[in-house]
Amino acid sequence: MKTKLIDHRKALAENESAYTFELRQENIGRLVKTLIPRLKNSGYKVTQGKSFDVLSKVITLLFEAQDNRPFFHVEGTELPLCWNSPKDWDKNYVKYEWGHLRSQNQSPEKAYELENLGLYSARCNQHIQTSMHIEELMVYGGILAQRISNVLTARRKLFESTKWKELLKELHNS
Repeated sequence: MKTKLIDHRKALAENESAYTFELRQENIGRLVKTLIPRLKNSGYKVTQGKSFDVLSKVITLLFEAQDNRPFFHVEGTELPLCWNSPKDWDKNYVKYEWGHLRSQNQSPEKAYELENLGLYSARCNQHIQTSMHIEELMVYGGILAQRISNVLTARRKLFESTKWKELLKELHNS
């Protein structure tokens, strides 16, 4: 029997590691693998083997800037508002996908720049952002606009940090 959305959301709510499962060292490989083609599209010469450690660090820092939650995660609801696509409703954790802050539809030239990528749940990527630039979502206001503002501020601080700049140098050399 196919899992229902309500059951999937309940399973996410009951799993304290629902948002961090894929970011554990033993599970991060899928995210590294899915990041590589995006970075290759922006000119990086990265490989799964040679670049794994540096890409894992990049992903971890991006996720920390999102407060270890999906990009559009908001608190204060009984059941999560970020969830997987129907094919993954049997999972009790968020299966992340790469979203583009500047829409690949509207700005294909910037689509795969590292600082344009974020970790999204499928629902948020496909149903909230839906090919819009991140700034366009601010018109919704309320807790979503506050969340976007907080994450963008944390990302700006990350991208200005020495730690990030050193990691980018390492990435160019990997």
